[in-house]
Amino acid sequence: MSDRSATPEGLSHAGIVKRYRWAIAGTLALLALENLFTVIEPWLLGRAIDSLIGDSFLGIVIYLAAAIIALALGVSRRLYDTRIYGRIYRESAGDVVERQIANAKPTAQTAAHVSFVQEFVDFFEHMLPAAIVSIFMLLGSVVMMAIISPLLCLGTIVVAGLISAIFGLSARRINSLNTGLNDEAERQVDILEARDILAVRSHFFSLVRWRIQLSDLEARNFGGVFLLTFILTAFAVWVLVSAGDKSTGEIFAALSYVLQFSQSVIILPYTYQQFLRTSEIGTRLSRASPDAS
Repeated sequence: MSDRSATPEGLSHAGIVKRYRWAIAGTLALLALENLFTVIEPWLLGRAIDSLIGDSFLGIVIYLAAAIIALALGVSRRLYDTRIYGRIYRESAGDVVERQIANAKPTAQTAAHVSFVQEFVDFFEHMLPAAIVSIFMLLGSVVMMAIISPLLCLGTIVVAGLISAIFGLSARRINSLNTGLNDEAERQVDILEARDILAVRSHFFSLVRWRIQLSDLEARNFGGVFLLTFILTAFAVWVLVSAGDKSTGEIFAALSYVLQFSQSVIILPYTYQQFLRTSEIGTRLSRASPDAS
């Protein structure tokens, strides 16, 4: 099977990964290496603090060496990403337009679907790396907290479970709102071409209404997540200080891992919402091809 036939009709996350598996694997490998530093950075800084307290600069030297390596990897990945995802967009958008023309689809629908392709590829270029970084931070922070304070690690796992429940319960609603928003967006060019001012105003009113509903749901979810992370941070301070057996560097590292965990659980749910949205887009593009199987 050729690359061109790897995603024969429409788009899907699995189809993109299959078609461009080696290119995507390359950028993800660079991302993984880069984010090993993200995981160990608080620990390195904690060691550097304890090292300086002991009148040694070794910890600082080790930290700077690791940071420079991570920086080089990060710059290389970003240069590579732009070219890889530009190619994916170019080929995927071209394939969608080719299918639309072959099936005599109206220009309005073709234009809407090309914009959907851009959003779909943006997920891979921006949201997928953010999700992987967050997974590294999440797992790394939990492991490192388990080493520093098992009790703090347990509290972190409980908070992670509660946050997962918040977004798991809202998944169906997110899908429903994304479907409504995409349905309305797909009608835009037809409505504008009709030059009916009342219809145009109604269309934009509907677009805003769908977006407000999505934003309201997101705000409620994020409010719950932030509240849980605030509670976890306060719990961490209490656990670390009351233990009385932690060095200054260990306390700094542990609190940094709590903040790292909090940052990751904020990013991951948003990425999940974008995954649901782009999945709906992929399904929509597949349905638009009459010969899809």
